[in-house]
Amino acid sequence: MHRRITIVGAVLFVLLAGCESRQGPYPSREIKLIVQASPGGISDTVSRFMASLIGKDLGVPVVCENKPGASGALAFSYVTRRAPDGYTVAHAPVEIAMVRTLGYAEVGPADMSLICMVSKAPPVLVVREDAPWRTFAEFLEAARAKPGEIIMANSGTGSIWHFNTMLMEQDCDVRVTHLPYSGSSGSLASLLGGHVDAVIAGAGEAVSNVQAGSLRVLAVLDRERSQLYPDAPTTYELGFAFGAPAWSGFFAPRGLPPEIQGRLEQAFERAFTTPEWSGLCRERGLEPAFLSSADFRKFADEQAAFFGEEIPRLLRMKR
Repeated sequence: MHRRITIVGAVLFVLLAGCESRQGPYPSREIKLIVQASPGGISDTVSRFMASLIGKDLGVPVVCENKPGASGALAFSYVTRRAPDGYTVAHAPVEIAMVRTLGYAEVGPADMSLICMVSKAPPVLVVREDAPWRTFAEFLEAARAKPGEIIMANSGTGSIWHFNTMLMEQDCDVRVTHLPYSGSSGSLASLLGGHVDAVIAGAGEAVSNVQAGSLRVLAVLDRERSQLYPDAPTTYELGFAFGAPAWSGFFAPRGLPPEIQGRLEQAFERAFTTPEWSGLCRERGLEPAFLSSADFRKFADEQAAFFGEEIPRLLRMKR
């Protein structure tokens, strides 16, 4: 009997050892990267571009999957329920610091293994080229004259661009009608189609249509001018101290082993230093901004505290 147990144990050991050797060191198979927005917007672009770069570094395919909805809450909740094994990662936009306060999901930076941050993006207010407003002042004058008549699309209720629209309403004493979409690509398409009057989106998201002469930038919602639109004034120049940039990073389910988190952070940092990434940032109006896992943790927690105060304040003032 003892001899039989010994033989069985030896066989199991060999089988388990074989499985372990076949799995190999991390990563040994495809990695899935979840994107919280629809295809076509800046979140999708950043995610797919980074996926291609880190895939080369890691030696395995990194495949993007879009899960839009509820300002990213659907995607964030999905990812945080996955196993922390390094084979599911996700785009971490500014909305990871917002959705809990918005009541969309009980999820936030504290529920994630934050890997790194790679960029920031200023918002811009755009209208069609044939719109009657040539300046931000003319736009505000029209909005004040007929409260609620101007329809503004956004990338989703509670998204960072919706938040910026509410900031504009508060700081500029105007009221508009909000029309949410599941990403900036939808909101910009609606504007181009004449279904809405204006959109606040990322500087890079609107650039192709602005360069084509279809859209016009009335203002950059930031302290400094955008390199994409050097002639467009900022809200701060115009006397309105508001504007909240978007930012992009990456996360994984909470509990990611340190060695796997370190390997992923290393791959993203190497991708960040490539000429390809610098070129994309210049082309899309992004500000390259790398934060390590530790620094990203501190920054995201600070942002969650900021939105935890600002969102309820804006909602109270809307009533």
